[in-house]
Amino acid sequence: MDLKKEMSIVEGLLFINGDEGASLDDIKLILEINDSNLVEQIITQLIEKYQNDMSSGLDIQRFAKVKYRMITKKENVDYFIKLSNIKTETKLSTASIETLSIIAYKGPITRADVENIRGVNSDSIFYKLKLRGMISEAGKSNEVGKPTLYKVTDNFLKYFNLNSLDDLPKLKEQNEKEQDIFGR
Repeated sequence: MDLKKEMSIVEGLLFINGDEGASLDDIKLILEINDSNLVEQIITQLIEKYQNDMSSGLDIQRFAKVKYRMITKKENVDYFIKLSNIKTETKLSTASIETLSIIAYKGPITRADVENIRGVNSDSIFYKLKLRGMISEAGKSNEVGKPTLYKVTDNFLKYFNLNSLDDLPKLKEQNEKEQDIFGR
């Protein structure tokens, strides 16, 4: 392999591994190179490439002494913050509304219980809803493993213009129970 090809591979590895990064040993193993100095040279050239390229918004950071990861350039942080603000101000997806509805009506509830009701994995939805401040942790369940319980927040009430969860529309099953109890 030539040096440019190896740089391309290392760049891709750092990108794919995200915040976790890749260690010098990981890179050596993947490239099938035993020479640590050669791998360090490849990484050093990548670092210099990003530092010298003012048209790139990326950089490579060394951390934990022997690990490297791709990061955004610090001088652009104000713009990245604006993007994250825009993303949290956009409309909620159908999946987010569905998840919020379950948490609002059934909460405090575990993620596993929500996923069981929805029938799909909800990791990214929970992440986004926590980021937006729409849900928060409400303690731990007594179930095996003590999973975290979630509830909706005041931001949820504000977003849907509710004073309290009592303002939520009654579910069909709640209406039927009330009719049986009160004879309506």
